[in-house]
Amino acid sequence: MNELLTPSPPIVSVILPTYGRLPLLREAVASVIGQTFSDWELIVVDDGSTDDTREYLEAIDDPRVRPLRLEHRGITSARSSGLRLACGKWVAFLDSDDLWLPRKLELQLRRLAVQPACRWSYTGYSLIDTEGAPLPERSNLLPQPVSGYILESVLRFKISTPVQTMLAQRSLIEEIGGFDASIPFLSDYDFALRLAARSEACALPEILTLIREHAGRATSNLRDADLYADQEHSFRKAAAAATNRKLRVLCLHQCAVQLARQAASLSREGSHGAAFATLARAVRITPFRKAIWRTAAGCAARAMGVIT
Repeated sequence: MNELLTPSPPIVSVILPTYGRLPLLREAVASVIGQTFSDWELIVVDDGSTDDTREYLEAIDDPRVRPLRLEHRGITSARSSGLRLACGKWVAFLDSDDLWLPRKLELQLRRLAVQPACRWSYTGYSLIDTEGAPLPERSNLLPQPVSGYILESVLRFKISTPVQTMLAQRSLIEEIGGFDASIPFLSDYDFALRLAARSEACALPEILTLIREHAGRATSNLRDADLYADQEHSFRKAAAAATNRKLRVLCLHQCAVQLARQAASLSREGSHGAAFATLARAVRITPFRKAIWRTAAGCAARAMGVIT
């Protein structure tokens, strides 16, 4: 009898981390509650907010919304904590400053149902500003989504797969090990690389996600050098996991590019020793690439005070 009374798990678990963004969080939560597909749970991970986020979440009168409060540890840890609670066959992600359009989950599930080889999906998206106004001049430059085995395209930055647009099988996420805690800032890109290496993707060209461009985004105030370091780590991991020489060479090339960019950033900060040490790592990977040596020349000129 007890088994009969046990509710079935939802089809989709939505993971929504937040930190001190109550006005935007309200809009994000409303965009999930407003989905035309309704068999979901929403795990809102409050990453140590000090505003009224806790009171707001506790007041939501919807049993599908599950608040989880943590000490502040960052977005990667928050997403991972939410994943550990997820019960759905499918998992989707939304950030607290972004929005879904009403048919996002419905259309993704419908397309995935007729493409069983695809274990994950992502959608088209557009950019909005702090107030929610469209940014067409930026959005028009975004690449179109592409289906299939897209790993090489993701490695070359030819397509964009923001985590906020994704819907993936929970079993697939478990197979790839979830988010990498050793990548503090850009773990979502590393996550996309590993999904793409494991399964074909079902891409929806429709604009179903709105991503907000504003000064409060998690990565907007970070050092460029830190972001390039995260990217280099991701490419190095992808190179180690690559199943053919072409992909491995591409991953190592991208490692060298990110190291050169990191070195240039460190040089601009005045950290000349760290810049040259980082360049040395890039040279060991691709010793004959002219772009690396151009960066080295710029770093040397900056160190000597020739340029600033």
